[in-house]
Amino acid sequence: MPATPPDLLRQVTVGQTRRGRRGLVVATAMATCLVIWAASAVTWRAPAPPPAITAKPAPHIHEPRIVEEIAPPLEQILPSVIAEVPRKVPNGKAFTPKLFIDPRTMLGYVSKKGYDPAPQLWAYHLESQTFQRLAVIDYPIAPVDSLAVGEGVIVWFKYVDRDVHIMTVPVTGGTPRTVVSFPAELDVDKANGDTIYGVDLAVGDGRIFWSSTKSGGVNQVPVAGGEPSFVPGTKGLRLFSWPWAGRPADGPGAMTNLLNLSTGERLEDRAQARCDVAWCLTGDQATRRDGSQVLDLPGDSPRSLVADRFVTLSQVDEQGRKATVIFDLATSRAGRLWIRDDRKASPTLYTDTEMLYFKRGDKWAVIHDPDR
Repeated sequence: MPATPPDLLRQVTVGQTRRGRRGLVVATAMATCLVIWAASAVTWRAPAPPPAITAKPAPHIHEPRIVEEIAPPLEQILPSVIAEVPRKVPNGKAFTPKLFIDPRTMLGYVSKKGYDPAPQLWAYHLESQTFQRLAVIDYPIAPVDSLAVGEGVIVWFKYVDRDVHIMTVPVTGGTPRTVVSFPAELDVDKANGDTIYGVDLAVGDGRIFWSSTKSGGVNQVPVAGGEPSFVPGTKGLRLFSWPWAGRPADGPGAMTNLLNLSTGERLEDRAQARCDVAWCLTGDQATRRDGSQVLDLPGDSPRSLVADRFVTLSQVDEQGRKATVIFDLATSRAGRLWIRDDRKASPTLYTDTEMLYFKRGDKWAVIHDPDR
């Protein structure tokens, strides 16, 4: 399983960025702050008779495919997709990458481990190699994992007295402002505390869009503020990747029945596949959603499809060497991240919806699509 990005204010959010990346929160009558531990109900039942024993087929043991040669380093194959970013801002606090404002400007945040009442948004400019502090995300709770960018603004939401406030700040920095607020959806549980749900966010076409992580349905409001409205035809849908919304399916971030909120286009789902917008993974192959191209993946265990382009794989060569590899669907080329050594741990590869990153000395090595 891919690792989640570090220091994501885990006390207030669960889930992932653009695809159901906003969390749910539990409020208790005894506490003044929100925490995430939603108590689960336990029901006792009398023991059932033991099931009949039936013969089971022997489990299938997957033998890894052997490659003639481990892929060369990713920097050698695709230098344009790797950016190096310092792991600390000038004041010495740890910086966590989140997404790109534009191809040359990364947005991230600085926060204390755990709950931080005032995390900070920072931008890193790749060309000048300089940091810029953009804003302080204010109290009481603003999940840093909810960030979205577009139309010249950064958008997130915060919880205030069981209401959701959608906030913005210019991408150049400034004072955050509330664009719209409304009651959060919740599950009432007087015994164990209520579960409060957040929203997914996207920005485009001059509007901010959101969908509840509980019931779905896409709403919109002008970026400048105004009267919110429901987007027709989106009942039960959740935001996926702008401009797409879809119906949640089994699996993390999985969506079906994608709808383009700008054009009204709908995409057909491929059977038994994990899909982004353009590409789907099925076994050891990647297939364009429209069936126009099929690529054999040069390795095993595809674990993620990031930015609708990068697939993480494992490779094993004839000498038994094992490697973690990135396969680029845009160029059909593979590049190695590192050789795995059974005697020591490999770096942790953090996977987000638009990028992958890992620690390399005092820098983050960030893999992203420079054209998005």
